[in-house]
Amino acid sequence: MIQFDEDRLIWVQLYEILRRRIEEGTYKERMPIPSIEQLDQEFPISRGTIRKVLKILAEEGFLNPISGRGTYVRPRADWHPPQDQA
Repeated sequence: MIQFDEDRLIWVQLYEILRRRIEEGTYKERMPIPSIEQLDQEFPISRGTIRKVLKILAEEGFLNPISGRGTYVRPRADWHPPQDQA
């Protein structure tokens, strides 16, 4: 759940939630994650914030956005989280 407080940035909280879901297998490898519209319904934050988090997760190798098809979880071997979070 996202907490609206001054101590933790909203996008960081969403990043942690989605990354945990990927790592724990809630979102399975090679399967699509919920759409931005679905995530927008679950998390009452801006779609721009959701897009930012999905972009970061894609840059770290967790997600593979495919134009017109959705965003898919990449195989674990492709993940390359920042060293301080590995």
